[in-house]
Amino acid sequence: MDLERICYGCFQEKPGDSPVCLHCGFSAEEEQSLLALPMGTVLHGRYLTGRVLGVGGFGITYLSWDLVLEIKVAVKEYLPSGLATRHADRYQVVLTGRRREDYENGMERFLEEARILARLQGTPNIVSVQDHFRENSTAYFVMEYVDGMSLKAYLASQGGRIPCGQALTILQPIMEALTRVHALGLTHRDISPDNVSITSGGESKLLDFGAARFSSGGETSVSVILKHGFAPEEQYSSHGSQGPWTDVYAMGATLYRCITGELPPDSIARAHSDTLKKPSELGVSLPEGVEAAILKAMAVKAENRYPSMEAFLQALRGADAAGPPPKAVKRRGSRRPEAGRAERRPARKSPARKIAALIVCAAAAGLGVWGLVTGNAPRTDGGQSGAPAPASGVEPGGTQPGRNDYFNESLNFSMRLPPDFQETDPGSAAFLSPDGSGSLQIGYYTYWSGFPVYSLADVEENAENYVRYFVGLLQSTDVTEYEILSREYRQIGGENSYQVQFEATESGGSTMCFLAAFPEGQNGFGCYNVIASYPEGDEALREELLSSVESFRCLGPAATRYRLFSDESLSFRFLYAQEDPPLRFGVENGVLTAASTAEGGAFTLTLSALPLAGGQTADDVLALATDGLDTSYPGVRQLGGQRTQESGGMQWSIRTYSHESEGVAVYLSYSVSVWQEKAYLLILSSDQETQLEENGFRADIMGSLRPAP
Repeated sequence: MDLERICYGCFQEKPGDSPVCLHCGFSAEEEQSLLALPMGTVLHGRYLTGRVLGVGGFGITYLSWDLVLEIKVAVKEYLPSGLATRHADRYQVVLTGRRREDYENGMERFLEEARILARLQGTPNIVSVQDHFRENSTAYFVMEYVDGMSLKAYLASQGGRIPCGQALTILQPIMEALTRVHALGLTHRDISPDNVSITSGGESKLLDFGAARFSSGGETSVSVILKHGFAPEEQYSSHGSQGPWTDVYAMGATLYRCITGELPPDSIARAHSDTLKKPSELGVSLPEGVEAAILKAMAVKAENRYPSMEAFLQALRGADAAGPPPKAVKRRGSRRPEAGRAERRPARKSPARKIAALIVCAAAAGLGVWGLVTGNAPRTDGGQSGAPAPASGVEPGGTQPGRNDYFNESLNFSMRLPPDFQETDPGSAAFLSPDGSGSLQIGYYTYWSGFPVYSLADVEENAENYVRYFVGLLQSTDVTEYEILSREYRQIGGENSYQVQFEATESGGSTMCFLAAFPEGQNGFGCYNVIASYPEGDEALREELLSSVESFRCLGPAATRYRLFSDESLSFRFLYAQEDPPLRFGVENGVLTAASTAEGGAFTLTLSALPLAGGQTADDVLALATDGLDTSYPGVRQLGGQRTQESGGMQWSIRTYSHESEGVAVYLSYSVSVWQEKAYLLILSSDQETQLEENGFRADIMGSLRPAP
C-alpha cells in the first residue's frame, strides 16, 4: 500500500492526484473536527487514523487501518469535551481546568469499557475489541469496524418505523447476545436504536458498552447514566437495583420505538401517570401475544417485568412473532426449498413450460410494471450504447464463465444471466430458458399489489397480496393451489431487499417454484422486482437463477413516469404520473392545488389534510364539506348517491355534483378518507363529467396518499 496515495475515507489507493477518491467519494480537503487527530496519524505504532466516524461528549471515533493485520478498524479516543481539549501540537490532550481527578477517573471508566468488550470477544452480534492503550496523555481502544448504519438512521430512512416482523428480525439476535452478556454478570444499561448497528451484510450488532456495569458483586451505588424514553425507573437512581431486567425494559422500549415510530414516555413520568399507548392503539398491526410481551417488558416496576432477556425472548417466540400463516387457494404442509446441487434435468412437461411463458407475458401486461418504464434499450457486454458503467464489484464481460453481463439503461441495473437465457423482446428485461422451463424478469414497482411503495416495509406488509395477485394472473393454467415458503429481508448488491419464495401447482400436478426479490432502488420511492421461476426439483436451474438474482446491482435511479410529490409545508405525500403538458402545482395555507391545461382534459384539484374532532368519520367530514352546496348555489345537483371506494389501502367516501357557471357545465367530485387521525379532503373540478372517474392524477393520489414522514 502506497501511504502517500491512500484515501483516508476508505483506505484504498487513489488512482490519480485528485483530492476526491473515486472509490468512495471522500475528499482529502474535507474538514475534520477541530479536536480530531490529523488524518494519517499512526497510534501505538500500528493504527493509521483516517476520517472521523463520530464525535461525542466523551471522545472521538476514527476509521483507521491496522498496519499489521491490514484491515479497517475503528479507534475510539478518550477526549471529554468538558474536561480536556487538543494541544496546539494537534496530538497531545490537555486539561482545560483543574479537574484532573475527574479526568483520570473518566479515563479509567473508558478503558473499563474496552476490558468489558474484550471479555465478550467472539460473542455474535456484539462489536469486539482487539486492543487498548494509553498515548498522547489520553487513552484509546481499537474495535472491529462495523460497515453499516445505526438502527436510528435506518428507521429514519424507512419513514420513522418498520413492521414488527422486521424489527424482531433485527433485534432478536441482539437479545440472544445479551443473554450471554448477562451470564457474565454484566448489564449494558444503554440499549436504544442509536446503539444498534445494521451492517452492510444485514447483520445487527450492539455497540457502546460505555455505560455497562457489573450487576453482581454487592455494589451499593452505580452511576446514573440513562437515555430518556429507554431507561427504566431504577436507572434514575444511583441506588436503584439494576440487572438484566434493566436491559429488558430498554429492549422493549427499542422494539416499541421501531414498530410505532413513537418515543416511549419517560419511565419516571410513567411511575406517576402512565400515558404509554399500546402499539395497536397507534394503528400498528401485530400479534396480540407480541404486544403483550413488549408491554410486560416495559412494565414500570422491575418486579412486573421479565426477570431475564431469555424469558423475554421466549415470550416473543411463543407469541408467534411471524404472525398468522398466509392464506392460499389450498394449504399444504410447510416445506422449504431443498439445498444441494443436481444435474440439469430435461425439460418438464408442457404445463410447467406454459406457466413459465405465461409469467413473462402476464407480468409485463397484467402487473403494470414495465409500462411505467421509459428509456433506451439495454446493451450486453460488447455494446457501445453509452450505458452507465457497472457498479463497484460488477465486472463486465466474462468474469464468470458461461454467464452474460446484462445492463439495462432505462431501469439502471446490471446482472448476470444464466447460460443460454434469451430476452423475449429487446429492452423487456424478461428472459426465458432455451427449453421454456425457467424464466427471469426485472421490473420497477411504484405501486405494488395495489399499494404504493415508499419503502420495503410496504412490500413486507403486502407480501400475501402480491402472491395472491400474481397467482391470480396464472389462473388460465388451471392453478389449483399455491404456498408461500418463506419471507425474509436480505442484502443484494449492498442494497436491502425483501424476498418471498412461493410455489404454484396446476391441475396436472406440475409445480413451479418462484423467488421474488425486491431490492431497494435509488429513486427515493419504489423498488425493483426480480422474479425467477423454475420447475420443482430442477436444482441446477434453481442454483443458476439464485446466483443471477444475487448478482443484481442497482446502478442509479430507474427511469419511470412516476414522481414523488412532497412539500415540507404539507403533512402528506403521494406518487403521480407525469402529465403532458406538466401539471402546475401551488401550495398555500396547507392546501395543495394542481391544475392541468391539457386539451380535452383540463381540470383543477385541491387536496388538504384536516384535523379530526373526536369520533369524526370520513362520512362526517364529507357531509360538512358539501353542506349547503345544493341550496346555496343555483342549479347545483348531486349526481347519484354517496358511494365508497377503496384505493391504496384507504377507504374513500365520495360525492359528485354538477352545476352551470356562465353557461358552462362544471362537474365536482368530493372525496374524503381518514388515515392516522387526519381527514384528507380531495376536490376535483372539471368541465367533463368523465374526468371525475377517469382522471389519472386523482386516481394516483387516492392510490398512494400517505402522511409525510
